[in-house]
Amino acid sequence: MSEAEQSSLQIISFLQQPTSYPHHPAAVTLVQTHASVLALAPPFVYKVKKHVDLGFMKFTTLQERKTNCERERQLNSRFCPDLYVAVLPIAQQEGQLRFGTDGEIVEYALQMNLLPDGYFADQLLQANQLTAEMLEAVLAVLKAFYETYRSDASVSAYGELPAIRKIVEDNLTMIGQRVGELVHPVSFSTISFYLRTFMERHEALFRKRVQELRIQDCHGDLHLDHIHIWQDKISIFDCIEFNDRFRYTDVASDIAFLAMDLDFHGRPELATYVSGRMAELLQDPDMQLLMDFYKCARACVRAKVECFRAEEEEVPAAERQLSRERAGKYISLALRYALFGSKPAVLLVMGKTGSGKTTVARNIAQLLDCRHLNSDVIRKETAGLPLYQRPSSAIRESLYSNEASDAVYQRLLQEALATVSNGHYMVVDATFGSRNRRAAFAEALEQQHLMYYFLEMQAPDDVLRKRLAQREHCAEEVSDARLEDFDHLRLSYQEPDEIPAHRLLRADAEKKSDEVLQTVLTELAQRKALLPLKEAEP
Repeated sequence: MSEAEQSSLQIISFLQQPTSYPHHPAAVTLVQTHASVLALAPPFVYKVKKHVDLGFMKFTTLQERKTNCERERQLNSRFCPDLYVAVLPIAQQEGQLRFGTDGEIVEYALQMNLLPDGYFADQLLQANQLTAEMLEAVLAVLKAFYETYRSDASVSAYGELPAIRKIVEDNLTMIGQRVGELVHPVSFSTISFYLRTFMERHEALFRKRVQELRIQDCHGDLHLDHIHIWQDKISIFDCIEFNDRFRYTDVASDIAFLAMDLDFHGRPELATYVSGRMAELLQDPDMQLLMDFYKCARACVRAKVECFRAEEEEVPAAERQLSRERAGKYISLALRYALFGSKPAVLLVMGKTGSGKTTVARNIAQLLDCRHLNSDVIRKETAGLPLYQRPSSAIRESLYSNEASDAVYQRLLQEALATVSNGHYMVVDATFGSRNRRAAFAEALEQQHLMYYFLEMQAPDDVLRKRLAQREHCAEEVSDARLEDFDHLRLSYQEPDEIPAHRLLRADAEKKSDEVLQTVLTELAQRKALLPLKEAEP
């Protein structure tokens, strides 16, 4: 065990003891982040920086930890001056630790007032008590802050594209080191492609933000955990103190962090409210043009933080596992932004029977962490039939009649509309071999102003025949189509010539699964990143 590790364990042991504190609290609760140890000792919280060097954050020396405690107190007083009390030395004398200067000072703790539990924004959200009215009060505080702490030339420089690109690339590098372990390689490459393409495509917009002085000394870490709402008092705390370039950012990026966190917690309507209302309050219409980009980048930041925490041996195993799961969810969220943006979307995976559409649809849904609806499953569940048992020819004739198929597609459409109307994404998997059925989906989705794409899986007839023949030996096959059905299925399939090019993607079903995924997701990300931003022209 290194000297730093031994020292950290001694500090943790010291912080755990109620007798360590002058006011002798009844109990002490310890909470660990990737950068700090927090001791909840009512009515105070004591925060000690960990001995870490993550490149962008360095607390390896006592002076660095002291300086960052003082900076944290100073910077956060801009938001909530009553919260931060003092920076206290921890000294060691004859092997004993105590608060004060008697002995050798070995650590510093930031002392804060303990906020009432249950009123942090993430807790209010979980209890279904966070309202738009509460968020309006939060936005009012932020508006006043942004208007008080205006930009200057030294801060504005951090809004130049090279500075933004460096932050994005640094985050991608750290996440990339965990590809294959915590992050799927296709998700990572797609997110990277989107962020880089957007920056290249919309350089004029970033330049305009600098000219309009939208780059300010912001909070830098504005998510739900750092907002407290109690008795009409708003406390916003724990801004970035350890690296100025993370705090010197576009106000759109600051707000995107909060909006992203609301999306992450399943409240997209509140996320939309926050970004739209803040754009109004600051008279900043271009903020919305950058929201998907910054939300994607911010989701990557949270994924990175959760990856760090998942790797810390001093963090309990159960908490490390939760961090691994959260990292995966943040990556899925970033991927959804990269492909479709903030608004809900439907991907309709279609193709001839045997083209592998179900496998692709399932894999995409897993990467997006969204619902996957399969027509074969719906068909059998509706009829009350076992999923993996092929029924008799007489039952199949009724099961696959035009009337029964119309009912299946109608159910698929209803489920898709219900899902996206709640702000969620969805992958629908069916043959979609009829122009009329495709038209019904397109018309309904367009009436609701919803984003959608058709993805057609394509394969030569000999490949389709081979796959249908292989189903005879597959015990877990939901579809009832077999080689004997091939000619009928081929003749009944109507090519999707009527689908507009901007709504249709095609993929080669002969390629390996990850190749297909990469091709499809990269094309979706490219379409998203290259969408015109007319309002952004300087």
